[in-house]
Amino acid sequence: MKVVCTFLIAICLGLQLRAENLAGAAVSLPYTELKSLIEAGKRPGLPESPIPFAILSAEYRLVPGEVSMSGMAAFEVGSFRQGAILIPLISDSLVVSRIEPAEAAIVVRDGFYNLLVEGAKRQSVTLHFDWRGKRDGDSVSFQCGITPSAISGLSFSPMPEGVNVDVTGAVQESKSGAWHLGPLGRLEIRMAKKSGVQAGTVVAMPAVVREANSAMRIVSDGTFFNASTWKIRHNTAVTWKLTPGADTQVVSCLVGGRPVAPVLTGNNTIEIRLPESESDTTVELSYTGKSAAFAPVRGEFSVSLPATDLLVERSDWSLVLPAAYAPLAVDGNCEFFPGDQKNELRLRKELCRGEAPTVRVFYQKPETNKKP
Repeated sequence: MKVVCTFLIAICLGLQLRAENLAGAAVSLPYTELKSLIEAGKRPGLPESPIPFAILSAEYRLVPGEVSMSGMAAFEVGSFRQGAILIPLISDSLVVSRIEPAEAAIVVRDGFYNLLVEGAKRQSVTLHFDWRGKRDGDSVSFQCGITPSAISGLSFSPMPEGVNVDVTGAVQESKSGAWHLGPLGRLEIRMAKKSGVQAGTVVAMPAVVREANSAMRIVSDGTFFNASTWKIRHNTAVTWKLTPGADTQVVSCLVGGRPVAPVLTGNNTIEIRLPESESDTTVELSYTGKSAAFAPVRGEFSVSLPATDLLVERSDWSLVLPAAYAPLAVDGNCEFFPGDQKNELRLRKELCRGEAPTVRVFYQKPETNKKP
């Protein structure tokens, strides 16, 4: 032991020396102490968990639409490893719109949305999403992969009327519109119209456009740009259909201030999903299109606003022609008023549904009326 103590004292007195000055130094230990150190190194560490993670519970809440639905999935997960781990939650075939809490780290990998968890702990996360189905005649089916959970449930709010809902492999609860999923690895839902539903049933409109405002500017080659704002009141999630017209292209779309990508369904019709979480939603839509090019002296052109399947209480429209031209007369299905500038028209259409506000404008260059 004297050798060990002498060595430790030497180290304390020589801290200012650099490490290379200790080259060739030696440490001597009694055999009993050396043996105990060797035995301690052979002892096994703490046993590792046989499973890295588990979905402790999962709850799916869905709001049905015609061929799509919105919803949320709330998960409680457990990680049983000390390092970082990715826990798969649900298939990335769904479109996630919001994550709670916002600081949760969601990683897309191997066809799933995964939660990144650091260390052994429990953690909760909720994903809000939109889910598009596949239509087959009078039925619509929805399929996606999920990670099995011992406690897992699904519910519709509201339960769709006039349809049969089947959730493959699930057990329906006593209350309508709720199922126990059990340890399923795939979520499959099929909705089909009930046979014998009486025709002529009056159904309240799910949404109404309370106000629409459009600002359209057209240039001399006939290209126009329209920026429109739609204020929509709705009592549930709605798939809103809108037809901007032929030869148009969407530039941007905001729903409640958040950018979204409208779905093109054919016949120049787009679909925009209005979320359940809001009873009044503002949609901002900008697009470009093409009309007839302006003649050198005088001529006419026709232009329309989008048609929608919802009732529009009032639609106001500002139409600005190229600066060199002035409108002479207007025809169409809108009321019209002079604008603040000589090349501007103010138009209005009230209480319309499925009908595009349309005008035919006759114009000329004002200087052509002047006598030489």
